[in-house]
Amino acid sequence: MNNRPKQIGLLGGTFDPVHNGHLGLAEKAIQAFDLDKVLFIPANQSPHKIQSPPTASMHRIAMLRLALKDKSNFPLELLEINRSGISYTIDTISQLKIQHPDWELYLILGADAFLMIDTWKNYAEIFKCCHLLVSTRPGINLEVPDKLCQTLALNKDQREINSPSQWITLNPAIGKSIRLFQIPPQDISSKIIRGKVQTGKEIKNLLPPAVDHYIMKNRLYRTESPPIEI
Repeated sequence: MNNRPKQIGLLGGTFDPVHNGHLGLAEKAIQAFDLDKVLFIPANQSPHKIQSPPTASMHRIAMLRLALKDKSNFPLELLEINRSGISYTIDTISQLKIQHPDWELYLILGADAFLMIDTWKNYAEIFKCCHLLVSTRPGINLEVPDKLCQTLALNKDQREINSPSQWITLNPAIGKSIRLFQIPPQDISSKIIRGKVQTGKEIKNLLPPAVDHYIMKNRLYRTESPPIEI
């Protein structure tokens, strides 16, 4: 009988819209760390973008359902949408640990987000609850910021991670780690896609065709407000 805990990746964001970069990141994480699945967790409202509310959750969820259709290892988790209010990662992780005590959690982040993690709510608690998988571009070294080094009690040798085969093991009593994995350079982001739509430029190679069609059909990211009904 296999008593191995389920290895679950967590990929959060506003997904406004979801694009090929998100899907590629999840695929690479599953391959690199032998994860059982990666949960796509759309935020209700990012605490770092209070002045820029995202597109209505009904549209973002609809686009995610289209992008994740037939991808059984990429389930959609609406915990943050259902909770409403500002979405904090530590609240989501804590809730998932209660609901699924048999899961080993892996938080998937880009390098930019990792370098800002000390601005997150109760960020030190995150390192006690889950592993961190940090994506970088080939040839890029990751240097842990001073404040984070102090919080995690890291020594000089642990400050810089320069290859996917090297990782930081945190307090052995906690057993969590920070690991790197490399992804190909991609000039793609949700912000770029929104800008292209607004200026009438092509986006079909940046996201799944069904999501592209949905954006056009519902006139999302235009100057005028999108329709309320789908």
